[in-house]
Amino acid sequence: MTRIKVMGLALVAVFAIAALSASAASAAGPIWYTCGKASPKNSGHYAGKECKTSEFKSEGGGAYALVPGVGKGKAAKTKGGKAVLHSVNPEAKVDIPVECASFKGGFSIAPPNIVAKSVSVFSKCKALGAPCSNGKKETITTKSLAGNLGWINKAGDIVGTDLVNEAEPGKYVAEFTCEALGEIRTGGSVIGQNTGNVAVVNGASNLVFAPGTYIGEQHAGCVEEKCSINWTPIVNIPKFEGGPVDLLLTEVKGGITGHPTEFYPPGGIPSGQEGVAENKGEKVGIYEEGSV
Repeated sequence: MTRIKVMGLALVAVFAIAALSASAASAAGPIWYTCGKASPKNSGHYAGKECKTSEFKSEGGGAYALVPGVGKGKAAKTKGGKAVLHSVNPEAKVDIPVECASFKGGFSIAPPNIVAKSVSVFSKCKALGAPCSNGKKETITTKSLAGNLGWINKAGDIVGTDLVNEAEPGKYVAEFTCEALGEIRTGGSVIGQNTGNVAVVNGASNLVFAPGTYIGEQHAGCVEEKCSINWTPIVNIPKFEGGPVDLLLTEVKGGITGHPTEFYPPGGIPSGQEGVAENKGEKVGIYEEGSV
């Protein structure tokens, strides 16, 4: 197996997240809305309690209205099929994925745009055909994660959720061991795209993690006085509009890196999470603050 040799990374990743409070939402940011009874009575714009677009009444007189909030704030459940952590070997330009067959978990939401207590348990996890785990065999459990909504593309009404370590933002989101690779720790943050509840109230939604070549080629530094070739990492959406770069970075401690006694490379390799989380919880919608 080609060793991962990285003397330095040109990419400077910033692990910044707004405080998990009302101040996290900008004046024109996406926030949680729910459908509730209009006050005063019949002053809303919707006839039904689900605030369906088909029931919108521009002239008012409806019994229901969209209001900021998360309903009763009950915890949501999540599940998904295949999930993959991608980390490209900068020297060989080869992806060394950690693949899991499925996952499940849960999270909570809070006003104005907060996601909290997000924990996922990934099952049947392997790398290079050998087991990966941090507990039960072939099982990886994340740290408790938290974050907030933000604009991926405001003009296109595309919203995302940026998740980080809840207790220590910017620190590790998961730590585990793969028999074929060694000890692995992945830190930073990851942005997924919200679907199914953007501009519509829905109790079912998805959070889509679709990595790509968003940040282009990176120079991997020089080894033995010879500069290595450029390489293109596989990462998730790197930032919200107007926000800092938020990426996953993965470090490995094992013989495969040539540094069996230390995590390498320092700071980590830009990485990407692939998978779709299917969520069920409170009937909420995501709308621009003050727009409804």
